[in-house]
Amino acid sequence: MDFVSRHTATPSDHTPPAHPASSSAPATPLEEPEYLARYMVIKHSWRGRYKRILCISNHAIITLDPSTLSMTNSYDVSCDFEGAAPIIGRDDNSNEFNISVRTDGRGKFKAIKFSSKYRASILTELHRIRWNRLGTIAEYPVLHLRRRTSEWVPFKMKVTYVGVEVIDLKSGDLRWCLDFRDMDSPAIVLLGEGYGKKSVDHGGFVLCSLYGRKSKAFQAASGTSNATIISNLTKTALSTIGVSLVVDSSQSLTITEYMKRRAKEAVGAEETPLGGWSVTRLRTAAHGMLHSVGLSLAIGPKGGLGDSGDAVSRQLILTKVSLVERRPENYEAVIVRPLSSVSALVRLAEEPQMFAVEFNDGCPIHVYASTSRDSLLAAVLDVLQTEGQCPVPVLPRLTMPGHRIDPPCGRVHLQYPQQPQRPVADMESATMHLKHLAAAAKDAVAEGGSIPGSRAKLWRRIREFNACIPFSGVPPSVDVPEVTLMALITLLPAAPNLPPESLPLPPPSPKAAATVIGFVACLRRLLASKSAASHVMSFPAAVGRIMGLLRNGSEGVAAATTGLIAMLIGGGPGDTSMLADTKGEQHATIMHTKSVLFAEQSNLIVLVNRLKPISVSPLLSMAVVEVLEAIICEPHSETTQYTVFVELLRLVAGLRRRLFALFGHPAESVRETVAVIMRSIAEEDAVAAESMRDAALRDGALLRHLLHAFYLPAGERRDVSRQLVALWADSYQPALDLLSRVLPPGLVAYLHTRANGISAEDISNQEVSLMSRRQRRLLQQRRHRPVKGIPSQGHNMPSVSDAEGSDQARQTSGYAYRGLDGYRNSGDPNSVQVPSIHSSLNHAGENFSSELPAVGVPPTDQSSATAPPDNYAGHSGESTETNATVTRDSDVGASGSQNSGLPAPAQVVVENALVGCGRLLLNWPDFWRAFGLDHNRADLIWNERTRQELMESLQAEVHKLDLEKERTEDIVPGHTSKETINGQEAVPRISWNYTEFSVRYPSLAKEVCVGQYYLRLLLESGTGGRAQDFPLRDPVAFFRALYHRFLCDADTGLTVDGAVPDEMGPSDDWCDMGRLDGFGGGGGSSVRELCARAMAIVYEQHYNTIGPFEGTAHVTVLLDRTNDRALRHRLLHLLKVLMKVLSNVEACVLVGGCVLAVDLLTVVHEASERTAIPLQSNLIAATAFLEPLKEWMFIDKDNVQVGPVEKDAIRRFWSIKEIDWTTRCRASGMPDWKRLRDIRELRWAMAVRVPVLTPIQVGDVALSILHSMVAAHSDIDDAGEIVTPTPRVKRILSSSRCLPHIAQAMLSGEPTIVDAAAALLKAIVTRNPKAMIRLYSTGAFYFALAYPGSNLLSIAQLFSVTHVYQAFHGGEEAAVSSSLPLAKRSVLGGLLPESLLYVLERSSASW
Repeated sequence: MDFVSRHTATPSDHTPPAHPASSSAPATPLEEPEYLARYMVIKHSWRGRYKRILCISNHAIITLDPSTLSMTNSYDVSCDFEGAAPIIGRDDNSNEFNISVRTDGRGKFKAIKFSSKYRASILTELHRIRWNRLGTIAEYPVLHLRRRTSEWVPFKMKVTYVGVEVIDLKSGDLRWCLDFRDMDSPAIVLLGEGYGKKSVDHGGFVLCSLYGRKSKAFQAASGTSNATIISNLTKTALSTIGVSLVVDSSQSLTITEYMKRRAKEAVGAEETPLGGWSVTRLRTAAHGMLHSVGLSLAIGPKGGLGDSGDAVSRQLILTKVSLVERRPENYEAVIVRPLSSVSALVRLAEEPQMFAVEFNDGCPIHVYASTSRDSLLAAVLDVLQTEGQCPVPVLPRLTMPGHRIDPPCGRVHLQYPQQPQRPVADMESATMHLKHLAAAAKDAVAEGGSIPGSRAKLWRRIREFNACIPFSGVPPSVDVPEVTLMALITLLPAAPNLPPESLPLPPPSPKAAATVIGFVACLRRLLASKSAASHVMSFPAAVGRIMGLLRNGSEGVAAATTGLIAMLIGGGPGDTSMLADTKGEQHATIMHTKSVLFAEQSNLIVLVNRLKPISVSPLLSMAVVEVLEAIICEPHSETTQYTVFVELLRLVAGLRRRLFALFGHPAESVRETVAVIMRSIAEEDAVAAESMRDAALRDGALLRHLLHAFYLPAGERRDVSRQLVALWADSYQPALDLLSRVLPPGLVAYLHTRANGISAEDISNQEVSLMSRRQRRLLQQRRHRPVKGIPSQGHNMPSVSDAEGSDQARQTSGYAYRGLDGYRNSGDPNSVQVPSIHSSLNHAGENFSSELPAVGVPPTDQSSATAPPDNYAGHSGESTETNATVTRDSDVGASGSQNSGLPAPAQVVVENALVGCGRLLLNWPDFWRAFGLDHNRADLIWNERTRQELMESLQAEVHKLDLEKERTEDIVPGHTSKETINGQEAVPRISWNYTEFSVRYPSLAKEVCVGQYYLRLLLESGTGGRAQDFPLRDPVAFFRALYHRFLCDADTGLTVDGAVPDEMGPSDDWCDMGRLDGFGGGGGSSVRELCARAMAIVYEQHYNTIGPFEGTAHVTVLLDRTNDRALRHRLLHLLKVLMKVLSNVEACVLVGGCVLAVDLLTVVHEASERTAIPLQSNLIAATAFLEPLKEWMFIDKDNVQVGPVEKDAIRRFWSIKEIDWTTRCRASGMPDWKRLRDIRELRWAMAVRVPVLTPIQVGDVALSILHSMVAAHSDIDDAGEIVTPTPRVKRILSSSRCLPHIAQAMLSGEPTIVDAAAALLKAIVTRNPKAMIRLYSTGAFYFALAYPGSNLLSIAQLFSVTHVYQAFHGGEEAAVSSSLPLAKRSVLGGLLPESLLYVLERSSASW
């Protein structure tokens, strides 16, 4: 790698190529020497003071007249230059110095006096050119403090004429150096010894450097002292360079504190990184501290710059304010440089991986190498121009040090800190350089460039002009000679006559490309002048050559040319204040410039085609996007001709996935601008936007902008991303499916709502809001033209009925219409072919002209009468984004009252519209607003944690997609899709697998979600099993989903060794239950209980809608056989509400539900506590403990009978597995032994889990079920006649298996049970003679009379209809015989006074 031949200053390197027109090359005269530096100085002589340009080279010291660049004096360094020294003044601001020279080579040396604020740099350079004749001023043994090991290591410190050098004692190599001019203020800091001691000789000292370099701590070794070293440093700096080094002798900083400060400095910048890259830093000797003499990028044996330079790995971190170098092994910050100090970026043309950074504060150039050079430079350039609001050049080569006048110096920046924020050329400097450039240009064009050396001289002046004039250009008011512009245009290569769709030209040599880039850079600086720009735009040949450079095979040349075009048409970085002035001179100039540059359609095609190659440089694509922004995007589009605007839209839309690929551009401004361009395409051409939806999905653009739309702070960037997501996803099913997999259904449901305050007229005119201000203004101007149809947003076609209307529409609409074969152009490249369609096609866009103000309305009034393009949804929902509660429809008011302060659930509204009409059908404003609010409802759990989980998932997916795109070139093109560019280039492409992307929410893993509702929240607000008024979108589907999940969970519970779902945990050996339904988790063993509760609530509220439930029989059987007490009680509630439908009652009765309910009723006798009933009696209630009844016996495993024991003992034997389901058991009164599983009472006693209901509550629900069963079938028909046989339920309940248990329920003494049991008995025996006459045998009358409570109405009603119909006399006839007295006929005759019986008989039950 021979860098010397390519980068060092040699005459051949800087000679422009011979012009093609020249037939012979005359003898080339001697060229001007390359200088090490040039400075503008004031020469002091007896004739006065006058300006001179002091030029320093290795061979001579030359002074030039700045007005003519003629040589005034020249001194040979080897024989005529003795030395230089500062003139010490009374203050530190003295800028005078002497140079000791002679003119004849033999006479005495005499001092010539000069003055310059760059005195320190001038004297440093003058001392360096006679370095071989200068010795070391002093040497001292010192100890250097190493921060990492806290050790003092011996070194040798040399004090030279220009600074300090630290030499390794063993090898003699230069380890560290620092020029006096590069020392900070204070330059030397004395270190304290600690413990309050202050001693110059024992504490050490610190040498501080500028440019973000780390300071170094030293201590005098034996044989010298700190005071001696510091004194010599300060004296030498003042006497040789004229720099007064400030010494901080306060000793407030101890060694320990210094170590802590160095460690803190190693942390580096605290700003958020915008990007990071692995680079190789190529350093000079002394770890990059040595200033290189001249300009040489020669790679030495150690891989660095020069013979002793080295190369080290670094992480280059970019923030908004700084560029940080970090060590990759420990991320320690090495150098932190502010971005404001960067003057230029260098993309070395000869080396594909090398680049450099030039600074404006005197810091030496930083040289790097990176495999991702162009991406890095594009990201850095973007931040530089965005934050600094000024253009920054990207050079093909390093700036020659002798081309710049007054190169930056750190000491000057310290003395004069008030530097301008933006580099601006002053009028005096610009005029001087323009004069020199014009003189060289005049010689170059005179007689066709036949003057010997004229072109080399012009090339030299161009390079000097570029080095001295800022990239922003000359002052706008300066006059540029026309000869200069013509000479530059002549130097540009002529554009070949090729078709616009042809590929770029073959790349030129790096040297030729760098030369052309220099010409373009000079032209850019000159065209900042208003007069220069108007001159160039008036020459068609000049415009042709400039636009022809877009075809150049060098991406650097194309990028520089594109940047020049962007500057000419008002784009790129810089002052944008003129954009607000639509009537100013600059506004008109830009309009004229655009019309001239893009008068030919082929220029637009060539410009857009530069984005088609996959391997396009990020720097070139960045420049092209700047031009596109200046033409398409507002407010720049106000100065664009409509034909140019529409044609460029068509070309950009034709890029398809190449345009989406720019969303992965390293420059943030490019990503933002492409988003705005996408929005412009969607607003101006709905058909083009429709065709790009699939590309947005496959390329991942929708994913990226979805992330931005959700999480960027409020501002234009977020608004643009939200608009793009809405335009790409609205009514596009694949995109909506993606949203459904990414977001909870309750949040997606907001898209299908209709916000309040939107009238039908607003909805029908949503297309108007989709139009940009520019399009509405143009349509307004054409209002009175005889155009038959106006292009609509939906189909992008005008409605025309005859050929005349078609022609006029073709002339005025300017739209790029698209048919089945894509975009079609007519013969005229600027015209558009318009297909005819039926006039019956109705579209809201055809009425745009009637909604717009008249032509005579001033522009200021137009803006107030026209909606801004950002409000494209057609309503004012976005203005209420900060509201926390939104009321939608009247039927959700109840939910709003329950969850005050929370948003109401979304109510879906289905709306139909023409496909492709350009109208947004979904309610995006409410969707965005709902995303930012917290929700805690049955249909949606959404909070800060879920938003964070979504952001992490989206960021991870975007990152993975970006990595895959970076590796696209390494993909084997076996089955990958290929994209053909112009039918000539086929490149492999990758597509995002969006169909399988979904988001998991770990915070919702334990929430049971069924049918898109969270059961916990659905049940939380309902108390006592009562139905809550939560609005369900589809109760039938939700109830079925609940039952389906209920059945599924029964299967998932069948695991190995009886493990329940809660115990499984995440494992590859288990199937995942977390996604059985919705965005929730498995829920564990409580899922069936939750489902049963939810089913009860939903069915009670919507049983009329749901109708018969086919699982009633299953619920009844499961209620009997389940081994879960909690689940049994939940199923009992469910069975209670199922009894509201006749079909459910019949299904329940068929499987034995009547007997089951009666057995459940008997549980009331197990209540340990009963309701206390106050007694007005003198009796004392017994309070002694009643021992449980021992009535159960069983046969153990040894076939031995055990018992009798109480029921609790049976449970204990079960728990220790002494008995099982097959154990034979028997209680007193049972005729035979039965297996335990066949005895319902014992089977239920062995159940697990804590019961939900008390025994009294179980009995109450069982009685309710029995009441519903009895009432289901009437025992009289519509004619009032008794039905026979008696309904099945009454027959079952009248049997000896059930009726006694119902009667015995009154023994519980619980008022509700007694009341309901008496009412049930009355219903059973009514019109049931067989049950009526046997009621006395159940003991019901005795149990009722034993009840001490006061709620006797139901008992009285039972007595009233039954007491005289009992067959207790031995026959049915005796029971109804009227010949017997009432006391004999009534079963209560021996229990109540006869008077009470007469009251009961005559007064019915009201006694």
